Amino acid sequence: MPCVIVALFVAATFLGGCASAGRIGASGTGTEVNPAVGLRPATTTTSPPPLPVIPVEWAPCGSLQCGSVTVPIDYRHPQAGTVQIAVARHPAEVPSERLGSLVINPGGPGGSGIDDLPNELSALTTELLDRFDIVSFDPRGVGRSSPVSCAPGGGGSGGGTTAPLIDPVPTTPAAQEALLANDQAFAAQCEHDSGPILPYVGTVDSARDLDRMRQALGDAQLTFVGHSYGTLLGATYSEEFPTHVRAMVLDGAIDPALSTTRYASDQATSLESELETFFAWCASDGGCPWRPVGDPTAALLALIQRSRTVPLSVSGGSTAGPGEIYNALLAGLESQTSWPTLAGALAEAESGNGAAVTAMSGRYETGGSSNSATAEQAIDCLDHPVSRDPRTFPVLAASIGREAPVFGPLLTWGLLGCATWPVLPTRTPAPASDPGGPPVLVIGTTGDPVTPYAWAVALAKELTGGSLLTWQGRSHVATFYSPCVRAAIQAYLVAGALPAAGAICTD
Repeated sequence: MPCVIVALFVAATFLGGCASAGRIGASGTGTEVNPAVGLRPATTTTSPPPLPVIPVEWAPCGSLQCGSVTVPIDYRHPQAGTVQIAVARHPAEVPSERLGSLVINPGGPGGSGIDDLPNELSALTTELLDRFDIVSFDPRGVGRSSPVSCAPGGGGSGGGTTAPLIDPVPTTPAAQEALLANDQAFAAQCEHDSGPILPYVGTVDSARDLDRMRQALGDAQLTFVGHSYGTLLGATYSEEFPTHVRAMVLDGAIDPALSTTRYASDQATSLESELETFFAWCASDGGCPWRPVGDPTAALLALIQRSRTVPLSVSGGSTAGPGEIYNALLAGLESQTSWPTLAGALAEAESGNGAAVTAMSGRYETGGSSNSATAEQAIDCLDHPVSRDPRTFPVLAASIGREAPVFGPLLTWGLLGCATWPVLPTRTPAPASDPGGPPVLVIGTTGDPVTPYAWAVALAKELTGGSLLTWQGRSHVATFYSPCVRAAIQAYLVAGALPAAGAICTD
């Protein structure tokens, strides 16, 4: 499976024991943030950095080779300091046939490319392994590359307490106040612990890092594969440096033109559709242990509501609530292979046992990198502008929830963390633009629960030479599930051969 955080803004970081905050519906401007958070404007620029690029010095690290690339922390002021971007590679297995480096971003945001590299290697074809150095990296703010840290616990789920995660879908004014206070306190802690790096971890800066990486690897042009969030990074790079691209594959595509509200609405609808497919599978499969009477959506929402008043029991005196159930749903719906695990966890939760949903929640929150949830929030808040008026969220949650009653409110309230973030966005949503760039292979999955197929269609149209390959499947990121897709990627990356217009993989 791909190493990606399942959904934008829903891998939220939760703290315990936060200070109180004003009511979401209180009078006033509605734009107040925690006074402890020093709000700062964006400082990202696209002017080329004058710092010299130093070739990577590789050293053994297990079965791989590791090194680093020096980049300016602030591209507007390149002499103000630097960040080391950690990189790793698997050298081409047939050096005499080597074509160059193939750089991969596995997704997230917040995912460690270095941790994920063995997983990527397992999905690549033999010819790609023979002919390319396979390279991945931890983007700035992630893992080994100046990681964003927000104490206590560095972005964990409650600092090791036995209490459930804070309710991510507040249904009462008191719960809304608690979530807002939690987000404000978390933002203040991030500002305190990682203030110097916070303004510079967005995708715009990471795209510029990617070009310095290309140079440090000794490649005249970039050969790149991006999965999920990595497609936004790739599209951003192709806009900044269209003539520096040799070949680019964007699988599980994000449409960079989407407003944040539309992004959340589309994604909620896609997840809801996958949830309904899961329900249908469960009802038709005699081995599915979760078989509620009546409407399954109503039964699931009732289970979540019960966990608000009577938390689920977990061994060791811990308890679980709505936060753990929602995380388990997100983890379980990413791929059909996880459906039996999700069904078992829901069945146990119905009986009051929260052990399985807690285990799934823990894997979801920590998957991707050592600081995945914290880094995801820091990057998302720079990439996706949101309303900074907390009073707008109840109405928006209700609106999106009419079409997606389970995931609409979840994704909407997940945006609240960026309403109190101490740094303003550095990216403006706009259609992809790569004037003078080469053909780009965009891959969309018809039943992708995380990045809807329509996003891939749109991105392929926006790019100058966008070529769409469709996989008829129901999992996120087709590369990991379709031999047909992998063969098309190989043909394109090695020889520049694109699939025929309208090509569809059905395996």
